[in-house]
Amino acid sequence: MRFLLVIFSSILIISCADQQQPASGYKTERVDFLSKNIYGFENMFGESLNSQIDQPSFGTLHFPDNYDPEKKYALVIASHGSANWRDHHRKYLEQMRRAGMMVFAMHAFDARNVSSTVGNQTNVTSETMIYEMAMALKAMWNDSRIDNSKIYAAGWSLGGTAALFNAWIPTQEALYPNGEGFAGYLMWYPGCLALPDLDAWDKDLMQIYIGEEDNWTPAQPCQELITKVQEEGGNASIEVYPGAFHSFDSVEPLTLNPNAYSFAACNFKLSADTKKVYDPNSQKELDFVNPDARTQAYLTCAKKGEVMAGHSPEYKNAAHEHLAILLPELL
Repeated sequence: MRFLLVIFSSILIISCADQQQPASGYKTERVDFLSKNIYGFENMFGESLNSQIDQPSFGTLHFPDNYDPEKKYALVIASHGSANWRDHHRKYLEQMRRAGMMVFAMHAFDARNVSSTVGNQTNVTSETMIYEMAMALKAMWNDSRIDNSKIYAAGWSLGGTAALFNAWIPTQEALYPNGEGFAGYLMWYPGCLALPDLDAWDKDLMQIYIGEEDNWTPAQPCQELITKVQEEGGNASIEVYPGAFHSFDSVEPLTLNPNAYSFAACNFKLSADTKKVYDPNSQKELDFVNPDARTQAYLTCAKKGEVMAGHSPEYKNAAHEHLAILLPELL
């Protein structure tokens, strides 16, 4: 019996019994799966990954209106940003759901009893979020209700970074070599930071929405990345909103966030060979495994107390309007 319990705990657990009927009337379902807590990009690859301890996690599957169990649906796997799920994220999830898609909302922070990584960025790392999104994909891949040729990654800020790095071919080869794959990537102000020195990106849909004045996750590296992907024949686009800052689509007013670090001056790279972050000026590899050393690396370029975040009166709904045109193409 103990052997059976060990085997059972090591595989995907889909809790079909844990279904809810929210106030809006549509069905939701909790999905449990195994993830990991990863410090250092190098620990997301090869034998190093096998030494990382399993972490139970979960997400909530949101069903479209008039759900038909005989149909297969397109799915969006979505991740929140550094302050967990916010109202402006949920507005997009509802937009996707009402368009006729299934929506899987990751709860990476809630599964770890973390409320925020703002001003920390080490209690739940970006590589943990990248890995978790890949595991959510694998959890849903063989679900009979899902058209797995139409599974899309989506995310905001830290969650956008998770989606972005799942579009990197070496990540795909390492984390889902059995034919799984996203059909596209929707990203709102992702951190286009510590990007790989190997431009090997998925050529499927890659859409970024970002404010031109964003000094938390700067727009320029994202613009440069999209240009490179386009030059390689990828289906990549970016909407840059003049004068807008981070969370330009938020319900909250534009204010100074005293705890957040601006990464506008950071220029780290990720080695495609060693999978370690390094400083391209000195070629020195940085220790992202040790949280204290990682923080010190951030402090060589990141500045606290300069980040502006909040909605832009002019562009608050711009991404929703663009997404409304895009969504029918994804169904």
